[in-house]
Amino acid sequence: MRLANQETMVIVSDHRRARTLGGALLITLLSAFMPGSGHLLLRRGAGWPILAAFVLGMTAAAAFVLKVPRAELVEYLLSTNVLAFLIMGCLAAAFVWLCVVMRTYELAKPRRLSPGKQFLGAFLVFVMCLGVTMPFAYGAYTANAQRNLLNALFPTEDSNGDKAAAGDANAINKPRLNIFLVGSDAGPDRIGTRTDTMVVASIDTKTGRTILFSLPRNIARAPFPSGSAMAKEFPSGFRDPRSPQSADYLLNGVYAYGTEFPHLAPAGPSRDSGLNLLMSSIEEILELELDYFIQVNMEGFASIVDALGGLDVNVGPERIPMGGIGPFGETVRPFGYIPPGQQHLTGEQALWFARSRTNSTDYVRMGRQRCLMQYLIDQKSPIDVLKNFQAVAAATTDSVSTNIPQDVLPPLVTLAGLAKSRPLESVAFDPNLPDPGQADGRFDTGNPDYDYVREVVRLALEPPPPPPVATTEPAPTSQPGAQSRQPTTTPKGGTRTSATPEAPVPTSLGETCNAATTE
Repeated sequence: MRLANQETMVIVSDHRRARTLGGALLITLLSAFMPGSGHLLLRRGAGWPILAAFVLGMTAAAAFVLKVPRAELVEYLLSTNVLAFLIMGCLAAAFVWLCVVMRTYELAKPRRLSPGKQFLGAFLVFVMCLGVTMPFAYGAYTANAQRNLLNALFPTEDSNGDKAAAGDANAINKPRLNIFLVGSDAGPDRIGTRTDTMVVASIDTKTGRTILFSLPRNIARAPFPSGSAMAKEFPSGFRDPRSPQSADYLLNGVYAYGTEFPHLAPAGPSRDSGLNLLMSSIEEILELELDYFIQVNMEGFASIVDALGGLDVNVGPERIPMGGIGPFGETVRPFGYIPPGQQHLTGEQALWFARSRTNSTDYVRMGRQRCLMQYLIDQKSPIDVLKNFQAVAAATTDSVSTNIPQDVLPPLVTLAGLAKSRPLESVAFDPNLPDPGQADGRFDTGNPDYDYVREVVRLALEPPPPPPVATTEPAPTSQPGAQSRQPTTTPKGGTRTSATPEAPVPTSLGETCNAATTE
């Protein structure tokens, strides 16, 4: 104890000040690392309360970060109110710590210093103050940027201006949540806007079981809700009576038609008449109420993938051309290729993996798009988004729009974590889908049976059957990918009999992707 007192007296004078400028700066530096320690060396009574408050605050923060599950931490960071509190907390902590450092130096510095030493001391203390405040300033800046992004991207009930009105916040409490994922193919190499990626993700809010219903761009005679302006305009579905085979009247042309004739589109859920018209048609096709939408510009998608650090993708046995189709659909020379096999794709490569149709078909491309969703879900998490927040924020602000309310984000993240623990399932309405009502037994996108589409959706959303009970009797044979339930509605093409093949069930998207890339 006597030795410790002697060492202290080397730095601190009998008047409770440091004897030298160096001693004062050392005491101030200790206070910058641990507030209150400098006051204690100077034998000031405020030292213990300051030190106790610092230790308790740091302990509470560490315990909170270590004890609270990561998913719950992400939920907190998706609340604008929590972020506002975090901003104020960072600023308040920085201000208090700064005051402690400056006060410590004021108490510790010798009474008589030459002008040169006074300037040197003030400069070094200023550097210490910067070191103290920078972490808090960065934390406040990041929290404010996150809050601004949430306000810019996700609407609230009192949204105004160009932002879409917020969707129903109570939809998260429904048995199933249906989210429409739409990718527009607008870009410098395209004329006009085509919605070439149309997927409805139907999520069981209790179990997280998610089924993707994928609709190809070339579905003909898209229906519209009964009594709507478009149903009166196209009573036989979306088609041009003068040119029934016109490509402008396929499903991916509904968006452009709604943009050109906004008076025929519903007023909501967005401020985009083309999107509103397309969603009304999708709801009629699937007989599902779409709760929310997420619209992504495909060029912006590339930036988002880059911001997340790229994706590991099994490209498959053949290389995939990048480019190859001009703005008018003409064939041009690809400007590059994605090599076959396992690859780490950049954003641009991932974009072409999703959109390339050269030497391929729309349906193969649809499969790659669904597989890309699987890769994103498997490899990226909300934590990855937070780690690369600034880049992701810059990529999403101008390329993503949605009507998902801010209040729904925390429970939606929890639901996404639940869904990630289960296999992602998929149903694609393309010629690979069995349709016993068609002459060749396959779904016909040029003459679709929408009654059958709705029945497939209804059966897919039913809970999966329990595992079969072991029996000694031989099991009846059935087609692969079928379940022991039959459609009950009558298709437009005729009556189904007891010999009709059974309705298809959703397939595991992960298994399908693995099978496709190993062929």
